[in-house]
Amino acid sequence: PTDAIHAMQGIATWMAGHAKALSVYDRPIWREAGLSGDAVSRIGPMVEVHDASPAEGGPFALFGFVGVPPEGRADAQVLRQNILAQLGHLFGPEASEPQKLYLKDWAFDPHTATDADARPLYAHPTYGMPRAMTGLWDGKLHFAGTEVAPQFGGYIEGALEAAENALKI
Repeated sequence: PTDAIHAMQGIATWMAGHAKALSVYDRPIWREAGLSGDAVSRIGPMVEVHDASPAEGGPFALFGFVGVPPEGRADAQVLRQNILAQLGHLFGPEASEPQKLYLKDWAFDPHTATDADARPLYAHPTYGMPRAMTGLWDGKLHFAGTEVAPQFGGYIEGALEAAENALKI
């Protein structure tokens, strides 16, 4: 129904204003240098970086949240260059030469983002299930994403909460 579509289009996707980067290495060069692989930074596009590797074996990876607003990420090539430079600054020159750099930017994903997602969030949105999205298809269609969670929307806890609520139906 049209009111359900409008309700969905009006829900800002929590991660759509963000981007994530994952750089993959054949060895944990940051650990070899005595570093944890975790960083919080105000210089460069990533605001936080984490070691996303297993304790042993590989592949080894550094994962980070990009804290630049969507309009500042429109040129993916420039963003990639800046991410690599930041990794090199934080973890040493070898970190700027990963085997692979993955970048996922939800703000430019036509299947995820809405126009509202292009604006940065300055406060955590209040989520919950809009009335227009309940009882659809004679109660056979259920939404269980973090953006419809009543308490922890936008977080993994919200995704789990929404899934549990959908299972109770």
